[in-house]
Amino acid sequence: MNDFKKYLTWFVVALFAYMPFHIFLSQWLSTFTGGLDIWKIAKDVVTALLVSILVISVLLLKKYTRTYLLFVGFAVVFLLLHIGLLFGTNQPLDNGLLATVYNNRLAWYFLIGYSLVLLAPKTVTSKKFIKILLVASTIVCLIGFAQWLLPKDIMTHFGYGVDRGTKPAFFIDDKPDLPRVMSTIRDPSSLGVFLILPVTILVGALISFWNTKRRQLICGLLLLHLLVLFWTFSRSALLGAVLAVGVLLVLRYGSLLKKHASKIFVPALIALLILVGLVYVLRDQYIVQNVVFHADESTTLEDPNELRLKFMGETIEGIGNEPEGHGPGTAGLVSIRSESGQGLLTENYYLQIAYEVGIIGLILFLMFISLILFKLWKGRVSQTNQALIASLIGISFTALLFHTWSNEAIAATWFVIAGVAVAATDQELPVDAFYKAKRQPRKRKAA
Repeated sequence: MNDFKKYLTWFVVALFAYMPFHIFLSQWLSTFTGGLDIWKIAKDVVTALLVSILVISVLLLKKYTRTYLLFVGFAVVFLLLHIGLLFGTNQPLDNGLLATVYNNRLAWYFLIGYSLVLLAPKTVTSKKFIKILLVASTIVCLIGFAQWLLPKDIMTHFGYGVDRGTKPAFFIDDKPDLPRVMSTIRDPSSLGVFLILPVTILVGALISFWNTKRRQLICGLLLLHLLVLFWTFSRSALLGAVLAVGVLLVLRYGSLLKKHASKIFVPALIALLILVGLVYVLRDQYIVQNVVFHADESTTLEDPNELRLKFMGETIEGIGNEPEGHGPGTAGLVSIRSESGQGLLTENYYLQIAYEVGIIGLILFLMFISLILFKLWKGRVSQTNQALIASLIGISFTALLFHTWSNEAIAATWFVIAGVAVAATDQELPVDAFYKAKRQPRKRKAA
């Protein structure tokens, strides 16, 4: 049994570490082996097998808790809702199944983390997964840094191409002089959102280790992550990161901020007004128009801001017409692969869920997220939980502006760690010590 748990843990760790590099490795390695579609779906097959084995093991060994059963119940109901609508609305089977996997794997990742703690509470901690995440995100950032310096067609040498389902390079408004970094993640916006959790963790670590020798290393890693985040030129990801860090500071220093609110409010308001004023004054500048608004007078594509509002309006109208749902695969990233050409980019993950599986599906999804947030809040004394709460708020904000949770790297890294953290809170396991600085006692000066 111990060997079984050990092998399961290694499989989960391998899957967790692989996810940020899935797009890159599948595109590159498939140029040697062929079978790109097999590479693409293999991760989801492994995920489905892992979550099935883990959940069955927990139930058979009676390691479950009431909270765990509640999450398992949600996962089953949400999956059945998708299957019912898939066959009830006569959607194309391939697109519908793929959309069902995309929408349900968030719960699967969460249950993988939760189940692993219940099976091996002494060996599985969020500390281990956070370290793996930071190593992976640092490698992702280094590749992104190299991508910024190297020729912009560099990814074509690794199998990237529109004909293979991945763009080899991204630019603001398709302008060659304004490149965007996507590294090993699918697109720049997804890369930016993927970095929100590592950035939040590093800010928390920097606060905790400020008076130690680790400060220089953490500062360097944080600057690298922030630089690559900026180079994505994803406005939603940048705002999400700012929001996440702001929430983290409130969680850490809430009482102190409340005590000095009057002193902080005025300078913060002045700084905000100055920033808004600068943007307004420089609104006609080429860089400001493209970096801030992603459009200028030479824009040949549709204005992205107007396009987003247009998509959201069409989605809301569709939800009003069929509140029970149009079926999985009718909206979001999967839908645009449809040969019928009737796909709908909602540019909002919540509207996507409501369009596909109805108002009931959206309510179930929000209940799932809210329950996770509630459980993390119960253990908010843990600084790991604080980082997860803050990053969830930041990432959830970005989901208002594009299909955030459809990206496998974002979904896997956040929900696996969240599952581990919620399980630790639910089991009342010792608080994770990842952020606890080991301060050396100061030596007294000789008299």
